[in-house]
Amino acid sequence: MSRITLGYQSLWAGGGQIFEALRHTNILELNGIEAEFKTFTFGGPLGEAAVAGRIDNIYAADAPTLRAISRIPGSKVLHRTHDQRFGIVVRNDFKGTTLVDLKGVKLSGPFGTTVFPRSIQAVVAAGIKEPFKDITIINQDIAEQAESLKSGLVDAVTTWDPTYERLLQQKIGRELWRDPKGASGIQALSGPWLARNGEEAAIRFLKAWTLAVWWTSNNLTQADEWFAQTSRLDASLLRAATDADRYLRAPVKDVKSLDFAVSDAEILESQRVLDFLHEQRLLTARLEAAPYYDRGPITIAQKQIATGDFSDPAKIRIVG
Repeated sequence: MSRITLGYQSLWAGGGQIFEALRHTNILELNGIEAEFKTFTFGGPLGEAAVAGRIDNIYAADAPTLRAISRIPGSKVLHRTHDQRFGIVVRNDFKGTTLVDLKGVKLSGPFGTTVFPRSIQAVVAAGIKEPFKDITIINQDIAEQAESLKSGLVDAVTTWDPTYERLLQQKIGRELWRDPKGASGIQALSGPWLARNGEEAAIRFLKAWTLAVWWTSNNLTQADEWFAQTSRLDASLLRAATDADRYLRAPVKDVKSLDFAVSDAEILESQRVLDFLHEQRLLTARLEAAPYYDRGPITIAQKQIATGDFSDPAKIRIVG
């Protein structure tokens, strides 16, 4: 039995429901893994916990994941986790209608995320070439966004689900811009864990993840309830996040149809984000993304699943 301590984000829906499935069913056990779970508000603190050796995975979007694993020798990004939507929400009384109208306002976002630099990239593309001069930008935890918009502390926030949907549903703010493509989460396993457990254990973990996504897509109401309890948010806020994911928007019939390999295009896009952070002096040294990806284990896991070599879904049961 392999042991692992898994961290996940209590305010990142979509992937959050998959972690709840792993936490509340015997899927990991069926794959020979015993797990402990810890929650974090966003990817920055989660990455720091991984660097400190408190957790064995790094589950976030590309920038915080790659920044963290660059500090943990032997760590590798192994797979894509889920799709997410993100964007910029402004106060209801904000006068502008485009990204250019953010000039001169107060904009917040967690600097240690990917949503923040990707949103700022869109601001630059829209015409604000020096965002850190033309906008008052504040580093702020996503958990603080609702109150900050309500109080007028900030005029706009870079955000993601379920906070994104909460701001809209509760009419705390209105959408100014949404990334048309969205983005995908990724997950790495730390070098020390890989050294202790080997590639075979990593493959079993990836097969467990794949089965958990299948189970979540077919039991979404239950997974939403679990994640709502963890996030302390109403389950109705979670639908927008799962609608944004290719596998969670509707039940998946066949486990073999699931694909979590990271594409070349996604790695290139991650590099662009890292380069932008470096150019804006938010990343001290330039970081090369590609060497930190290892697509070998997910390729093996998916080939084994395709041949029927995976745990019997009929044996999955709720354990807590």
